[in-house]
Amino acid sequence: MRIAILALGLICMFSACKENDNNEIYNENNTSVADGVVYNIDEKPINGLYKTYYPNGNVKMAVYSHNGRPNGIGKFYTERGKLAYEGVFTDGVPVGTMYQYYSNGKVHNELHYTDGQLDGVQHVYDKKGELSVEVIINNGKAISGYAVVNGEKREFTEEELEKFNP
Repeated sequence: MRIAILALGLICMFSACKENDNNEIYNENNTSVADGVVYNIDEKPINGLYKTYYPNGNVKMAVYSHNGRPNGIGKFYTERGKLAYEGVFTDGVPVGTMYQYYSNGKVHNELHYTDGQLDGVQHVYDKKGELSVEVIINNGKAISGYAVVNGEKREFTEEELEKFNP
């Protein structure tokens, strides 16, 4: 459930790309990454909207970047072109709410970040869009939560809550 790994994946995806006249990045090896900053072929940090593509031509990701780091809205797609994740980044770090989607378009996870750390009320939904898990995270630690099983709300034990901690 950790979308923070998504930010790292974003940098890795950037590392095998090429810029064209439209400031879009293609899956070729004409960029470099140093200390988490993505540089174009001219060794300048990437700025603006950049995209990577699957071999079939569908967009893999579309992310705004400033000084080589994700900054703004980032969207990540499946190979079939369906939205898989979306969220906002500030200086390469997830902030605010990030969403992960099922293939039917319904929200799977709704994760809230503060300064790159999960914080606040986190939700997991079933494929019908109904809430199945809620966990409250404070200062990086899960402090309470529950699962809905067969229509019944069941509170998590402290041991179960530990599994949600980073």
